[in-house]
Amino acid sequence: MNKYLLLEIGKSAYTEFKMKDGSFEETQDAILVDEVEANSKEEAYQKVITSPNHKNKMFRNLVVRRVV
Repeated sequence: MNKYLLLEIGKSAYTEFKMKDGSFEETQDAILVDEVEANSKEEAYQKVITSPNHKNKMFRNLVVRRVV
């Protein structure tokens, strides 16, 4: 089996970055959602979206990357 990282990117995973003047600016980030072992990207995706650990999360752009 391969190891996969699943990342949520874009507006659903934003934070705010504090600027030098004290103001905050919204950023688009990637958040590590999970790390799973699977036989394919599709299997890794299914493992995460059906996991009870992630049942209340709304994924808009879940990216799957195999760890080499």
